[in-house]
Amino acid sequence: MAPADLLPEGLAAAVEQASGARVTAVRPRGGGGASRDGAELDLAWPDGRTARAYMNYDVHKAGAGDDAAFLREAAVLRALSGSLAGAGVRVAPYFASVADQRALVCGMVSGNDRFGGIADAGQRSALARDFMGQLAALHRIDVVETPVAGMGPVEPAEAFVKRRLAALRAANSGKVWDPLIHLSLNWLEANIPADMPAPVIVHGDAGPGNFLFEGERVTALLDWELVHYGDPMADLAMLCLRMLFQGFVPLPEAFAAYEAAGGHKVDLARVRYWRLLFQTGFARRSRYDDSDAPPPPNLGMNLVYSTIHRRVLSQALAEAAGIDLPPVALPEAPIGAHDRSFAIALADVRDSIVPRISDQQAAVKAKGMARLIKWWRAIERFEPGFHAAEKREIEAALGLDFGSHAAAWSAFRDEVAGDRIATERAIILCNAHETRDAALLADAMGGLAGTKFAPLE
Repeated sequence: MAPADLLPEGLAAAVEQASGARVTAVRPRGGGGASRDGAELDLAWPDGRTARAYMNYDVHKAGAGDDAAFLREAAVLRALSGSLAGAGVRVAPYFASVADQRALVCGMVSGNDRFGGIADAGQRSALARDFMGQLAALHRIDVVETPVAGMGPVEPAEAFVKRRLAALRAANSGKVWDPLIHLSLNWLEANIPADMPAPVIVHGDAGPGNFLFEGERVTALLDWELVHYGDPMADLAMLCLRMLFQGFVPLPEAFAAYEAAGGHKVDLARVRYWRLLFQTGFARRSRYDDSDAPPPPNLGMNLVYSTIHRRVLSQALAEAAGIDLPPVALPEAPIGAHDRSFAIALADVRDSIVPRISDQQAAVKAKGMARLIKWWRAIERFEPGFHAAEKREIEAALGLDFGSHAAAWSAFRDEVAGDRIATERAIILCNAHETRDAALLADAMGGLAGTKFAPLE
């Protein structure tokens, strides 16, 4: 079989035309997400040079994702591998891109991406310093003087903020309208920072898991899909979000290393603003609440992450608004009527199904199903009491009586949508709602149940 036959029709020829190299071998590999695929390539140029490369591409061709984002990613990697190489930002060397299949071809870079697996504290600190130095080097590039060809116009960070807020506001509509997202957007729109510096290149997803390293040195920054022009504090805020699920060094240590490496003065107020803005995007539940949306790849694990993001958002919003959150009532309840059947199902998954599955994807989905079974067991036991408590709280807030929890929650949503309820009371009720949802998933979350933002100072 010819190497080109292992790729979608015409893709190998397009890569050859774009790179000037011949594709001599193709080794299919996993991609990223439901519509992304990947392959390792061997490339050979007419002058005798050869290279191993990795290509990520869209199996549905352009339009399945954000094509403009793909063009920005390709543009910045091309520049950092070429005209901006002197900035010292380490990336996988750019070879080619094919826009109509969102295919990006870059050289293979050695290194490990599991920062959390480093046991030596000295190595962790030294590597974190080098990573923060890489962010500082990226942010020092003067894009006002030398904009990156292909990344679009250089615009103030405020323009990015307003465009992002408008997109989130438009998405928070119809049957997936969400009071928590509405309240967060209200605060964000009213508190856009007025003192943001000249725009820089923002990686957009910086943090552990998105860089390769060897020893105490970063070998490449990865995953530039969210790159844009904006405020350097946005990258420090995204580091906070990535640390929800992946370990790093304490943030004050990381921020000090960033400043020492020549980065911008860290502004914690702006870090908090960007952290809340990004968290609002991550906390949207449309893929679960919208019956027309495609199902998530692993419902059990995706629900865990989504629920954590929402609980953390409700807490971060209260902090931003200066609201002291009261304790949330979590009424106890007797074991549910079907508890034994849930226990048997969980034992079957754990002891009989997972150990006999050779297909890795099937095994991951089976573990996700176990999380769902734990969730359903908690719903049977605790949800009636949680709903009763929430109904009482909404009735007290609105001064009305309702025949059911569903009616009370619907009325609360209407009051928030019309901005007819005090913001503090609405945020407290939303936090209680998210805290109870998280409590229902606590057993399924395991060690993630207590996840929260790391301290900024």
